Amino acid sequence: MEKKSIITLKKGETGVISEIQASDVSQRLIEMGLTIGSSFQIRSISPFGDPIAIRLKDFAISLRLSDAKDILVHSN
Repeated sequence: MEKKSIITLKKGETGVISEIQASDVSQRLIEMGLTIGSSFQIRSISPFGDPIAIRLKDFAISLRLSDAKDILVHSN
């Protein structure tokens, strides 16, 4: 499977987190529950594309595109 950034997915698509690239917010993303192997669904994308909301486990997380671009996933 090809890895791609989570920001390339469309509303309703699902995937599994395969890597979080090192960045200023990578540790914070991991603390929020975005860990390798976690399944998620793109819940919504704002009208101008930023931020996006994902469903992860039993909660929703809103992410800025600048933070989300370093999350690599395998889409389903």
